[in-house]
Formats: sequence, C-alpha cells, structure tokens
Amino acid sequence: MDQRRILLAVVLSLAVVILYNEFIVKPRVPPPAQPPLATEPAPTGSTLPSQVAQPPSQPPAPVGDPGGYLSFVVNDQPPIVVETDVFRALLTPQGGRLTSLQLKAFKQTVAPDSPPLELVAPGTLLPLTVVLGSSASDAPVLYATDRPSLTVSGGTEGEIVLTGRTASGQELEKRLRFTGNAYVFEVDVAVRGGETPTSVGLVMPHLEREGVSSSGRAADTAVILSNGKITETTLTAESKDLKPQHVPNASWVAFSVPFFAGAIVSTAPAGDGASVEPVGSKTIVRLDEPLAGGKAAFKVYMGPKAKEVLEEAGLDLNRLVDFGWFWFIAIPMLNALRWLHRITGNWGVDIILLTCIVRAATLPLTQKSFRSMKDMQRIQPQLKRLQEQYKDDQTKLQKEMMELYKRHGVNPFSGCLPMVLQIPIFVGLYNALLHAIELRHAPFALWITDLSAPERLPILGMAIPVMTILMGASMLVQQWLSPQQGDPTQRQMMMIMPVVFTYMFFNFPSGLVLYWLVSNLLGITQQYVMLRAPAPA
Repeated sequence: MDQRRILLAVVLSLAVVILYNEFIVKPRVPPPAQPPLATEPAPTGSTLPSQVAQPPSQPPAPVGDPGGYLSFVVNDQPPIVVETDVFRALLTPQGGRLTSLQLKAFKQTVAPDSPPLELVAPGTLLPLTVVLGSSASDAPVLYATDRPSLTVSGGTEGEIVLTGRTASGQELEKRLRFTGNAYVFEVDVAVRGGETPTSVGLVMPHLEREGVSSSGRAADTAVILSNGKITETTLTAESKDLKPQHVPNASWVAFSVPFFAGAIVSTAPAGDGASVEPVGSKTIVRLDEPLAGGKAAFKVYMGPKAKEVLEEAGLDLNRLVDFGWFWFIAIPMLNALRWLHRITGNWGVDIILLTCIVRAATLPLTQKSFRSMKDMQRIQPQLKRLQEQYKDDQTKLQKEMMELYKRHGVNPFSGCLPMVLQIPIFVGLYNALLHAIELRHAPFALWITDLSAPERLPILGMAIPVMTILMGASMLVQQWLSPQQGDPTQRQMMMIMPVVFTYMFFNFPSGLVLYWLVSNLLGITQQYVMLRAPAPA
C-alpha cells in the first residue's frame, strides 16, 4: 500500500476526530418519555399562618414568551438580596425565583470596567421554580420572607425562609441555605394541605450567554447523570421542536455552557428522575424529588466549570467537564499548563512552552516518520517503473514491491505509525486547552486579549484573523518541506488540508490557534534541520 495514502488517511482522521468531538453530538439514545409526575393539586380550605403574605386574588397571567404555568412576569416588589464571597443573587418574592446571579470572580467582557458575569437569563422563565404537578408551579405565588437580605462569608451559613400559598390553597415553604465560600446552595421545599403531590420538581432554564465565549460551540447542552452514566442533549436557541425527555433515577441535571454550568442535584438516594423539556421557544431542565412527609430537598450549583471547584463541590459534578476520549492525556496536560503559569504568569507563554515540551517529547517519532518518508521518496522512481511494468498483474506487482522494500530496508508503514501514536497526544492537548477556564479573558500579547475567544485584528475597518492565517501559511510550508511521494492527485489533496484547517480554525479560541501555530513552526524547524542533515551511509 502506498504510504502517502496512509498518511492522508491519518491526517483526515485527525481532522474528523476534532470535528466530531467538537461539533457533532455524541450519539446517545434517550430513555422514553415518562408520564406526568402528578395531577393538579385539588383546592383546599386550609388557612395560612398569620405571618404568611396573602397571594393576589387572581394569579398573574403568563406574559411574553409562552411558558404556561412556569412562565410568569416578575412583579415590582423589592428583591431579596443574597451576598456571598463568590456571588450576588437576587430573589423575587413572587415565586421565590432567581432574577439574577452574578459571579464576582468573573467579568462579562475583557474591559476593566466590565460588570460581573450574569448567569440568569432575563425573562419570565426563572431558576428555582418549583413544579407542583402536571400543570401547577409556585411561579405566581407571592411569598413572604423572614428577612429582606442575607450576607454570609467564609464557611458560615445563612438561611432565607419563604412562605406562601397557592391559588388552590396549598401551603408552601421554601428554605434556601447559603454558604459564604461555596457555589452550592440548598433548596428545601415543604408542601402542606390539599391534595399533596407525590413529588415536586425544581427548574433550571437556559443560562445567560452574554459574556460567555463560544469556544467553537454554537449551542448549550443539557446534561443528566443517571446510574453513573451521562446523557447529553445539544440545544439551540430555537428549541420548539425538541421532544420532552425523561431519565429516571437521576443524580443531577444541568445546563452546561462553555466554562459555566447551572445544576440541580438530588439529595435522595434515588429521585424520580430528570427531564429536558421545551417551554415555548425555550428549554428547561428539571429534577423531580419524592415528597417524604411533605418535604423534598435539592442542592443547586451555579458557577464555573473549573475542575478544582467542581471537585470541591462533590456530587460528581466534575463530570460536567468532558475531556473527550483522551482524558488521561488532557488532564495531565492541563495540570502542566497550570504549573507553567506559576512561573510565567502569562497563559499564552504557557501554551508556547507546553507545545515546545510536547514537540520535544515526540521528536523521536517525528524523526522516524520523516526518515521513512525520505526513504519512500528515494525509491519512488523504482516503484513507478514497477507499477507500469506490472499494471495488469496486481499479484506480481505486490510481490515485486515487497522485494523492493526489503532490498532497501524500507517499511511503508513505519512513517505512519509515529503519526498515529501522536494523535492522542495532540487531541488530548487540544481538549485541555478547549476546557481550560483559566484561558477565559486571559490576554497574551498585542491584539490577542482573550485566549478563549477567536482572535481578530482590526485592519482598515475589517476584523482579520491574522494568527489563524499565519497558522494556515505555516501548514503550507510544512507540506512544501515534506518529502514528496505518491501521484500528483494525492499531493494536491494534501495541499488542500491547510485550507481546510484554516477555515475550520477561524472561530476557534485563539489559545488553540496559538498552540497549532507554534507546533507548526517547531515542525518546520525540525524538517529544515532534518533536510540539511547528511543522508545515512
């Protein structure tokens, strides 16, 4: 078999692996949709405690984006303010829902005066809505609160208690417990009176995307952990055609965007399950918990997808970060990148140094592959004569080709095997850079102010991806320096690859482009040195 074809297959396979890993949803068969959890609670004549605020005589009607019983406009009552070390949250008394949650350690943009990153998307669908049955929620309930604000810091805890009543007469109690230095908080729900449902659900709608880099991903992802297995659903902004999905025995359900996530976690050994549901033109995720003695408890995580933070939070939330098939390479690469940052203080420099280390480690493989390509190039004239001589006898041709390889000590596969061995290394490093939250808003040099976002240099009113174009040019140089072998058609196909990669990298994070550009430049240097080296006797 011609080595050039194998090499082409290897390069194309690498491109397919990257494209598949980043743009194609992993095939997962969702479990069949389950029936509704409970019927609408029946009216009750029970009365409220005196301290509970009375609800309006008529619940407000859904407005804006149609969302049925989950989507209600927020009234103009003053919000309840929660201040912790890591976020500032606003709760509306109507529904006890989050109208804002700003992460103090992260900004919306790279501008020095940028406001903190907001995770709650504005609208009538809000996080922490409690589902009370097949067609009821606490979104219209006007809660009374035991305090107008809460401030906690360090390891101390604080609690807000909300009490209210549904239009059908059910008494509701919602307790929210916060810890000063944690992104995880607890939500306890109690339902009393009337026809109590067997379970309740807690809702998390789409997260706010403003200020969140795309990192090559166009859509959010709904993630469910059930029985130790991950189920993912890729979501678009227009999700009206999404079919409701229900996964039983779920440990948690989450919305995942690049670098951040909002998750609802079960506190029971086995919950009723998690759902991904379309609501109007939006999508929600929901976790259901059985009511034991009229009570259910949840934990909520809203914060960064940083490995250490997720591991500290526990609850298997670290599985929100997917390092792909070669996670066993990606994680050490990411740890090495963080170790280098302690020395340099510049993430762009760290990427360059890590790329140099990887190139140095794979140098023996690169040299072996290059020598094999040169050996194949040397015997190309003889191979061509054999192909012309035995074009009508493929069996004889294969036999003569093997004899030729044997006489010259050439292994047609030895040049491709080193490249195959390098693929896991390069893909692992690629995934490490893709998921490194440290690169978000991290400047490198000159016009590159955010290594997690595509780079653009304004030139004459146009935004030019200069580094990406340089990366493509470096790939062309590499192809030109590579020993030429095979027929002209194959060589032309190989020359197309730099164009394909350049187009593919236009909207990739600049940190990834920097890695590929530096890797190409080091490869060019290696090829130039090896071309000038005297041939072995």
